[in-house]
Amino acid sequence: MLLAAAGAISYGVTVVIGRDLAGAGVGSATALAARFAVAGGILLALLQVRRVPLATSRRGVVTGLVLGAWYSMQSAFFFSALERGTAAAVTLVFYVFPAMVTVVEVLRGRERLRRSLVGALALSSAGTAVVVIGGGDVAITVAGLLFALAAAATFAGYLLGGGEVAEAEDPMALAGLVSISAAALSLGRGAVTGELVDPSHRLVELAGYGLATALAFSLTFAAIRRIGATHVSVVMTLEAASAVAMAAVFLGESINITQAIGGVAVLGAAVVIARSQPSEVATATATAPAAGT
Repeated sequence: MLLAAAGAISYGVTVVIGRDLAGAGVGSATALAARFAVAGGILLALLQVRRVPLATSRRGVVTGLVLGAWYSMQSAFFFSALERGTAAAVTLVFYVFPAMVTVVEVLRGRERLRRSLVGALALSSAGTAVVVIGGGDVAITVAGLLFALAAAATFAGYLLGGGEVAEAEDPMALAGLVSISAAALSLGRGAVTGELVDPSHRLVELAGYGLATALAFSLTFAAIRRIGATHVSVVMTLEAASAVAMAAVFLGESINITQAIGGVAVLGAAVVIARSQPSEVATATATAPAAGT
């Protein structure tokens, strides 16, 4: 659970940096291409130090590259939604993805719909809603709503797809493949659309963007390996609360008591998940090899 929480906070860091880069005029294609390229470079270097191969099978390579393409598509959907609605509205719609993951896993017979899980899902959803709505106006167009739902669905698929290969592949290696693929597609999209700009005035920030992404990818895959995609998706709602808190500290954005209460609810859901892991998951956690994070 701690791996998932740390991954969610790392994603929160990317949200704050992404907001600042957007405000500085760095377009989405440039920012995302640099983000994933830096992340991929960091992960490949660490894999070399650890003497761990990028993948142990052709299936692992293909799956990692497909997941990267999938994540790149999710990022594009999310940015498109932000262009058509307020950040609060887009975030609120996007965070239906834990419910999507839970429904799919229950239908597949890989998760039981326990009361504790339903309670944690409800608590995290309510907390996320309070966090984003408490920040101001909520408005979105029909197209923005569809893009936000598409982003949620693709991220749910990303987590579920990651769960299929997380047990067989090293989390850091899988994260490296995802980063390389996402970087290539983001760069290609920028080249085709002519959206690439010179980001040299933001190199330090872009380096931090990539580092946070490398951590987020690796930690998330390591967490899925231990507690499954459903539990990880619920804990991932910490991203919204952490992003709001960090934006208040580093970007000077205000945070009010209502948002603080919502953040506490999201944290409470993470605690419920931690205390209600099934015995078989706890056993797997105790016997699993150390993650490469």
